[in-house]
Amino acid sequence: MLLKFAYQDFLDDRRFKNTTKTNIKNYEMLLGKFVDYCIENQVVNVEEITYSHVRQYLLNCQKKVTKRVPSTQNY
Repeated sequence: MLLKFAYQDFLDDRRFKNTTKTNIKNYEMLLGKFVDYCIENQVVNVEEITYSHVRQYLLNCQKKVTKRVPSTQNY
């Protein structure tokens, strides 16, 4: 499945389950950045995402923002 469709399906599912608007906006922002990262790195299918992609993304996040508290990074 294409990553952009899986991302939209996830957000739609959260809305269906009456997730708060604040949480949905958080999902859009945080998950959206990961989706953008994957697409920039030629990962367009969900099945192509590996542990290595997630780990590298998190390492990049740590490098970019040093003021972010660990609990936000873990989220």
